[in-house]
Amino acid sequence: MVAPSDRPRSTTDAVRSDVPGVTIEMTDALRPTLARMTNIPHAADAMTTDWLTAVLRRNGLLEADVEVTAIALEPIGDVVGVFGTVHRVTPTFSSPTAAPATMVAKFPTDAAENKAVGIALDLYAREIRALRHVAAHTPRLDYARVVHADMDPEAGAFALLIDEIVGRTVGDQVAGLTRTQTETVVDALASMHAHWWDDEGLSCSEWLPRTDHPVQMAVVPGIMRSAMPVVAERFGTRLGHEAIAIGAGVADQYESIMTRMSARARTFAHTDVRAVNLFFDADGRDVCIIDWQLCTWSNPMQDLMYLYGSSVTIDDFESWGIDVMRRYHEQLVACLADRGITADAYTWDDLWHDAQLVSLWSLVAPASTVGTFEMGNDLGTQISEVWLDRAFHLPIALGAAALLM
Repeated sequence: MVAPSDRPRSTTDAVRSDVPGVTIEMTDALRPTLARMTNIPHAADAMTTDWLTAVLRRNGLLEADVEVTAIALEPIGDVVGVFGTVHRVTPTFSSPTAAPATMVAKFPTDAAENKAVGIALDLYAREIRALRHVAAHTPRLDYARVVHADMDPEAGAFALLIDEIVGRTVGDQVAGLTRTQTETVVDALASMHAHWWDDEGLSCSEWLPRTDHPVQMAVVPGIMRSAMPVVAERFGTRLGHEAIAIGAGVADQYESIMTRMSARARTFAHTDVRAVNLFFDADGRDVCIIDWQLCTWSNPMQDLMYLYGSSVTIDDFESWGIDVMRRYHEQLVACLADRGITADAYTWDDLWHDAQLVSLWSLVAPASTVGTFEMGNDLGTQISEVWLDRAFHLPIALGAAALLM
């Protein structure tokens, strides 16, 4: 699905990370394989009119006799992304054109620690491939289409231009999603998961990691172990003794949890399904999913538990969370049946076990937002704190501590 790298395959380098205790040996087999390009802007405000003119022409979107003469930028959203920045781009053209009037630009974060991990985990190239090779071939999936994608892994340069999402409102991660919004997302996930279920091409793909991929194993447990003492010190009273004990157990056994999750991998997972990456229509019954940097080959609960742990309030989970899980299971089984796959391919017991396991794994995300990564501003801090509350409650509600050895 991806062209082989032109780079010689004989060296091994150490990729330095500023996350305490994390150093990654990057063999050529683990390197991004996108073709190297030159003169990639390092940030949105480094884009030039000549560069944007060239990339729009390269992608067949700008006539040869028209040029970009000015670029207006506007940050999108109030939260600085953990691994990247997002801006609305409004070009001015030298004459009338059919080129996009606006688009969205994604560039790597300026936060050194976050960017080091993003490069080590191949997040920037992974998003490009996910958009081109998975999202674009998933029936009934609404996503932002690629206008232009370019990167130079060794220089840490990455540029992604995508269509702007219009007529939609981003989900509110602090307030939490409504039941209608959650059901809409669950239905979309069930369809996507079923479409890629046991897909031989993706399950063996070099660019789409499983949870126990060597680089994942080298990076993520260290993030969890370095973050958990900070969580315990700053939020121990707020979260409670049981939650902190589970978090400590997860930190101690994180490699085992990752290995067990990988053994149960069945489908493509977005792996960052939370409110800030979901754009809804006015009644919440249609959703566009963005931000595919963290996608993996995993089990389907990877997405559902991440959604619950980040974007569904504790009260709402207790009220209707299990009912919506059953809705997901029914939808998944129906979609699998359309492909001739029998219901016993993924039973309710399978789902429940995976939900427990993923609820443990997913503690690393909110823990890292308070213990490792920069969240950018006050709203980012609010998001990280409600995320902690919900995610650390989830394994308690599901009885997941029983899976800790």
